[in-house]
Amino acid sequence: MPREDFDLQLNQLQQEVETLAQIVGKSINRAVDALKRRDLVASQEVVDDDDYIDQKRFEIEDRCVDMIATQQPMAGDLRAIIALLHIVVELERMGD
Repeated sequence: MPREDFDLQLNQLQQEVETLAQIVGKSINRAVDALKRRDLVASQEVVDDDDYIDQKRFEIEDRCVDMIATQQPMAGDLRAIIALLHIVVELERMGD
């Protein structure tokens, strides 16, 4: 795979992680709001939406592992992919 394709894939992964971070942030805000209002329905909606966050985490992890396995990135690129792996795990945990 040419370097440009690798860079494009890495940028797409970074954008997906940023999108997941925004989704998790909104989920946290919704959870806090539901707690303040003691709204059981809204609370259950937040819990139900957690499945989507879990799914996105696994999709991003799979893409990261695939890039490591097929592209054999070195140095900074490998560190970036590993960092994305760690970030998505923490984002998913925050969304729970």
